[in-house]
Amino acid sequence: MNYLSQLTESEMQYICSVIPLKDSICYFKMYPKEFAKIMPGFRAKSMKDQAKVSALLFRYHDNNFISSFIEKHIKNWLSQIQEHVAKMEENGDSRELAFLHTLPFSFFSNNVGLYFKLINEKYPEEYISLLNASVTTTKKTFEQQDKLKKELEIKKSEIRNLQLDLNKVKSDLEKIKLNERKMETKKLKRNLANLEKLKSTMQSDKKTIAILESQIKVQEETVNSFRKELDKIKKDNQQLEAKIRSELKEQHDLKIFEQQTILKAKCPRNMVEFKEFLGYNLENISIPINSEYYSLLIKYLSKILFQGLPIVINRCVGKTFIRCIANTLIGQTTVKTLIFDNDISTDNIHNFLTSSDRVVCLDNFIGNYNETKLLPLFDSHRNKIIFLTVAYDRTMYYISKEFLRYCKYLNLNRIAVLSTNVELTEDPSTFEEIDSEFHGAPQENRYASLLRGILGELGFPRGLIEQKCIAISDEQDLCCILAFDVLPYCVDVLQIAPYHTSEKLIRYAGNTGNCPYKNLLKRWFEQ
Repeated sequence: MNYLSQLTESEMQYICSVIPLKDSICYFKMYPKEFAKIMPGFRAKSMKDQAKVSALLFRYHDNNFISSFIEKHIKNWLSQIQEHVAKMEENGDSRELAFLHTLPFSFFSNNVGLYFKLINEKYPEEYISLLNASVTTTKKTFEQQDKLKKELEIKKSEIRNLQLDLNKVKSDLEKIKLNERKMETKKLKRNLANLEKLKSTMQSDKKTIAILESQIKVQEETVNSFRKELDKIKKDNQQLEAKIRSELKEQHDLKIFEQQTILKAKCPRNMVEFKEFLGYNLENISIPINSEYYSLLIKYLSKILFQGLPIVINRCVGKTFIRCIANTLIGQTTVKTLIFDNDISTDNIHNFLTSSDRVVCLDNFIGNYNETKLLPLFDSHRNKIIFLTVAYDRTMYYISKEFLRYCKYLNLNRIAVLSTNVELTEDPSTFEEIDSEFHGAPQENRYASLLRGILGELGFPRGLIEQKCIAISDEQDLCCILAFDVLPYCVDVLQIAPYHTSEKLIRYAGNTGNCPYKNLLKRWFEQ
């Protein structure tokens, strides 16, 4: 992410001013040739003034050599703050308290608003101002405490030294007492004189110790005063935190309400261009454009992807296919996937879908999770393209056919290239999307009637038959649903032979039938 393009001139000056001098010097030494281009005649080790180095970084922040250095620091700072905030939250802090335990010690301690701007989190100006004041106060408090601790350690060290001197004096006195019987009277008198002098010194030291103890007491009272002030700040912060938490909850509830009321299925504004770029991606993974099924696949995908219904697909072919869809629509080849776990809850699934991108994948839920609990979640996230991957198509046999009224079954098992681990190298693309409302065929037509007859002979439920028939407007729609839904469902899931079960299918797509894709359907599904 390019952070520099988001910064104003004053914000850029701030960033340059807080980058440590040693980091800048080290970077210049690593790349002496690049440094010589912007500072000819100078050596990196001669740059010892923080202000001059900060000015140099600001003056050449548009230079790629300098901009990449600044970008890297910003990225590292943001990552470190994010990790520390997350750790504080894991230890029980609220998000606001986690910020107060982190930002005072970060490079954004004097500009909290800039931090939220760079991570693209928007808060009210009042919130930013309060948080900035709290961070500043916290930072000053810790600095004062550190200063007092250092002074206290110095005083304690002085006391220890005095105690050592006192111990040494006492030791000398003991030696004098042991030797006084052996000393001559003259030596004894001299030693006694020396002893008096030492006693005088000791009295002086005791006075010094008393003074130091008095000073320590004053310092302790000062520390206690700061502690009381800090407790007051904490109490004020708790009140502020409660107020902010209440406001955030209201905003969160309002956001959830808005999401639940306005989320609709989406589709590209320019569907023709989407089909063209989807073709580029399919061709990139070696699906031949001259194959019989190519045009059918493009048309069928452009219909089922944007109806707001989840799509059931085999995991083996799904991995490569889903990456193609994501690369075409949102410019990403990595798709977030939630894998089934026995301890997973609907809240876990809801949070995953809410936080994920446009294209997501739920793996191994079909057959392992109560599908009736998934249906309300799908309704709440119609703006997502949700793929439900299954390890075995036969698993669908044990799920009610009525479940297919709430999702789309997509079977691409007979396109061999999708079963291989093909590297996708096509350039990513993105599309502006608009609300999508699925409208079926405006009136009954002979292709819908034909499909109704075939599905009836294959044993599909009446409600599911009508739902599939309403999507049939022409013959190509009929061939699409036969090739990628109905017939592979019969063969791979129900494990029946459709060409031995439906007379209407034989008359239409058999040897003497009029179906333009009968050779493809026979090759794939005639047994």
